[in-house]
Amino acid sequence: MMRWLFAVIIGGFLSCAVQAETLAPKVFTEAFAKRLQATRQGSTVTVKGDLAIQIKDADGRTLEMSLANFYTGYQSDPNDLEELSRKYLAGIPPPGGASTKKDERLDRTRIVPVIKDRPWLDEIRGKVLAQTPNAPDLAVEDFNKELVIVYALDDPNRMRYLTTQEDFGLSRTELRALAVENLKRVLPKIELRGDDEVMLMSAGGNYEASLLLIDDIWSSGQVKVNGDIVVAIPTRDVLLVTGSRNRAGLKRVRELTAKFVAQGPYELTDTLFRYRDGRFTKFGSR
Repeated sequence: MMRWLFAVIIGGFLSCAVQAETLAPKVFTEAFAKRLQATRQGSTVTVKGDLAIQIKDADGRTLEMSLANFYTGYQSDPNDLEELSRKYLAGIPPPGGASTKKDERLDRTRIVPVIKDRPWLDEIRGKVLAQTPNAPDLAVEDFNKELVIVYALDDPNRMRYLTTQEDFGLSRTELRALAVENLKRVLPKIELRGDDEVMLMSAGGNYEASLLLIDDIWSSGQVKVNGDIVVAIPTRDVLLVTGSRNRAGLKRVRELTAKFVAQGPYELTDTLFRYRDGRFTKFGSR
């Protein structure tokens, strides 16, 4: 069994850093539109207002986009604009819809698992089918009743969600094991910060929710709480930890979860999950 080494810091969650000057919404929108136009030959990108753009492809397909969530994420860390832009661009459907190439080379070493909630999956499926009725489904499997695992390809230039049409050459059991091993390899050092009530687990800001898939973290005994481990993943980059018998901790986790979900960006769920018998299941009432 792998033993995870955590950097444990007792104290608050806030840290200070020198940030770049934040662009106003109008300037931000215009700058992103120019960048998007440069990467989308044959399409016309038009600014429709602050944080609103329209993409019209050569085949006549039109895509209306809001940059509101993107801008909120940028405001929280202006220094990370390049990385945020790269990932946001990778998530925009290409001209003509999602790629359907069956012979596209798939680098298995870059397949990673991404935890999402079911409303997100339903929304994405609806959008894809509305634009491309015959598009293949995402490569996805159940994690529990509230969460799913979506498989993605993460390389230096883009991140894209994989579909059932990809040539994995693996069973779903093998795919999950491979993706989790890849995740372990790409993760930076995992840090656990907080106090006797609530801890915040961080691992670079992209895959915090996916840490639920690494059983060694939760079964090793290094995460010490009062009772069973209880976690919340209100956003993609926030993982809160407390104990099932820690009343003050549970209260704070619920308060923080509601705050993070309301503020975003990249909100996931306000549901709490208990770790027991090697599985995460819904904990109590909201």
